[in-house]
Amino acid sequence: MPLLSDDNRRKRNLVIIGALLLLAGAASVLGIGTYAPDVPLASNITVFALFNLNLIVLLLLVVLLLRNLVKLWFERRQHVIGARFKAKLVFAFLLLSLAPASLIFLIASNFINKSIEGWFKPQVERPLDQALAVAQTYYANLERTALRHAQHIGRAIDRDELLADERRDSLRTYLAGQQEQLGLSAITVFGREGQELAHVSDPVLGDLPTRDVNESQLRRGASGQDVTTVRELASGDLVEAVAPIWNGQGAERHVAAVVVVGTHITERLESKVRGISQAFREYKQLKLLKTPIKGIYILLFLLMTLIVVFSFTWFGLYLARGITGPIAELAEGTREVAAGNLSYKVQARADDEIGVLVESFNRMTGDLGESKRRLEEAYIDLSDKHTELEDRRRYTETVLEAITTGVVSFDPLGRVTTINRAAARMFGLGAEGTVGRLLEEVFAGPDVKAVTTLVARTRRPRADAAALQLHLRRDGASLSLLASATALHGPDGEYAGAVVVFDDLTELLKAQRVAAWREVAQRIAHEIKNPLTPIQLSAQRLQRRLGRMAGEEQQLVNECTETIVQEVDGLRRLVDEFSRFARMPVLTPRPTDLRQLIESVASLYRDSHPALTLVVRHAEDLPLLEVDPDHMKRAVLNLVDNAVEAVKGVGTVVVETLHVPATGHARIVVADTGPGIRPDDREKLFQPYFSTKVAGMGLGLPIVHEIVTEHGGSIRIEDNQPSGSRFIVEVPVARAAAPVEA
Repeated sequence: MPLLSDDNRRKRNLVIIGALLLLAGAASVLGIGTYAPDVPLASNITVFALFNLNLIVLLLLVVLLLRNLVKLWFERRQHVIGARFKAKLVFAFLLLSLAPASLIFLIASNFINKSIEGWFKPQVERPLDQALAVAQTYYANLERTALRHAQHIGRAIDRDELLADERRDSLRTYLAGQQEQLGLSAITVFGREGQELAHVSDPVLGDLPTRDVNESQLRRGASGQDVTTVRELASGDLVEAVAPIWNGQGAERHVAAVVVVGTHITERLESKVRGISQAFREYKQLKLLKTPIKGIYILLFLLMTLIVVFSFTWFGLYLARGITGPIAELAEGTREVAAGNLSYKVQARADDEIGVLVESFNRMTGDLGESKRRLEEAYIDLSDKHTELEDRRRYTETVLEAITTGVVSFDPLGRVTTINRAAARMFGLGAEGTVGRLLEEVFAGPDVKAVTTLVARTRRPRADAAALQLHLRRDGASLSLLASATALHGPDGEYAGAVVVFDDLTELLKAQRVAAWREVAQRIAHEIKNPLTPIQLSAQRLQRRLGRMAGEEQQLVNECTETIVQEVDGLRRLVDEFSRFARMPVLTPRPTDLRQLIESVASLYRDSHPALTLVVRHAEDLPLLEVDPDHMKRAVLNLVDNAVEAVKGVGTVVVETLHVPATGHARIVVADTGPGIRPDDREKLFQPYFSTKVAGMGLGLPIVHEIVTEHGGSIRIEDNQPSGSRFIVEVPVARAAAPVEA
């Protein structure tokens, strides 16, 4: 049987006590209504409170006794150690106490029953009953006599017509005579509406309250009924009779007034009659409570009997607990040790052999606990080292996933063991589906098959590392990768696989090419610019000197010198473009309204290209940007100019600005409906001296790319729908001011 905690046991006891109190209260109410409905409430409460108090204590003892017995029964069924011995000892004490206690209870109960029955013999009850009957008969005779007098007075008043207003004095005289003649204490006549018409009373007794007769009695008298009552006064009792005064004959007969007569009973006679009634009522009350009183005494004796039985039972439990307690704790200790609780100590105290056993058990658990502590310390140390290694592994994995360099490792059989996100992106692989596959399956394409050869080279003796350069094409873009393979060796030097690192050299090579073109452009501009000035000056001088010639010779000279000047201007513009490309743009950023900048560019083309459909859309929440307005305007002008040339001045060009708070960028989109750009040419557009136009120099878009890059932004190209191209420029707005009012 599971043991209850102290809180649960306390709650259970409170519930039991509360239930018993409710039961006692219900029994009190039921007993008051059943056994003594006419007994005063105070007597009822006292008797039934004593009865229920004894009953509550009795039930508590019964519950405690049954609880102990049921607990013993459950312990025996659950084979609790010492339960059998405890049950035998308790039942032995129970039998020893039950026989004498029951005999004493039967003798005492019989004695009390006979004593209480003797209180209520007929010889005691009969005289009280007869005395009460005499008193009640006396009062009844007084009520009948008073009613006869009231009826007689009423008939006389009606006969002599004394109710008329002019005969009120005669009415009072008549009432005074009747009061004295009949020995009445007071006479009062009321009208039908309850108003007093006449009143007389015994001057010795004073003004008796016949005038204050109950209103309901007057209404009953006015309705033709006779009423008698007995009223208690300070000087005794007043017997009152109310009778109607009839007037008229036959169908016209009606109640004209009401007469009230009163007969006073002196205090001495009234007190004697009241004493007889009180004595009889108390006797009846006691008789009604006979059964509860007998129950109180019987419950009291039964309570004493149960106290004796409970005391013997508790004493048996106490003795058994002193013997079986240490053994049970030892058994519990063995179970705790078996469950792994090596710190368990048996708290039982004994001076005999059981005490020696308890001491030995505690010493054994202490030794086992010390051994367990040492093992736990060793386990914690190993766990800390394992956690440290696990943290290092996770950190390494995090670094591999975060770096832009691709990393792939292989086991000795050539199966992929790890691949980071960058490598999966470079080769268009999925990390989950790639791990465990063979090297030949993963790198089977013609452009990556060289990786298989690279890894195979690491298996050669004294060839721990190898490298090669790969050129791939992914998603329409060319990638230049440097693959470096390194062999992995185990503790004994055996081959344990390889790790291949892929470095993306695309941007580096592109930057190197741009730098090389800058240097070439700078040298070409320098070499060409030096002779241009003297050539132009010489041509202009010849034009002035030979301007005096006549005829065809003059025309020929003019045409030649004009051609020289024009070509020199063209070369000078080419040199200026070379110079601008060769120089890094020096930015002077300041708060700039991108919408005004774009509108200024759009206005140039609206006037010069009337057949062009130029659409400009701006975001409402576009903020001010910290950019160089001159350089940014040049970049936008170049993009719009390319779009206008793509549609040949008659199509549609859309310039749109957007604010992307999620990425923190402002976006400029320039879209056209021209023929578009081939996918193979897109990655070359931003390289110097590459152009899709016949007369283009290939420097406009590289300069745009350089301006956007210097602003910390990016530029890309996409297909426009249904035709044409879209150039998308994104500039960060981290240093942007508040949004511009539209």
